[in-house]
Amino acid sequence: MKQIQADNGCIESVVSCLASRSGIKREAFQIDYQATLNCMQAGIQCNAKHFVLLSAICVRKPILQFQLAKLKFEAALQEQSAMTWSIVRPTAFFKSVSGQLERLQDGSSFLMFQDSTRCNPIAESDLATYLVDCISKESRRNKVINLGGPDKPMTKIQQGKVS
Repeated sequence: MKQIQADNGCIESVVSCLASRSGIKREAFQIDYQATLNCMQAGIQCNAKHFVLLSAICVRKPILQFQLAKLKFEAALQEQSAMTWSIVRPTAFFKSVSGQLERLQDGSSFLMFQDSTRCNPIAESDLATYLVDCISKESRRNKVINLGGPDKPMTKIQQGKVS
């Protein structure tokens, strides 16, 4: 979580990038929901004006516990009226996609679960800039934003061929 403070020492915005490590139900609801909710409530108590949430694009079709926990928090954020908000749902990061390349370079096979999804990875630095810019850009307030990288989305098979 990043807090940007005004000259008077008050918190003006909260940027939350909290995420459970394992994604299992207990941890997901402790971190992706409850800890993030605690940050929102702390922001409200400090009269923060805006809350930026790093979510995930995969919550659009939730099947995993961390996706359900993130959606539960998203709903709580949207229901409150004390602050404006931005929910950013990025696609995969280049770092996670580059892990596949490392596997191939080590002689392992390309790991693929299904090929029905397309991905246009985003650089972590680009995502960080986008999140911080949500604070000052009114066009991003009270919106859920699906965000991908600059390239055309590719399927896992296409990624494997390119790799």
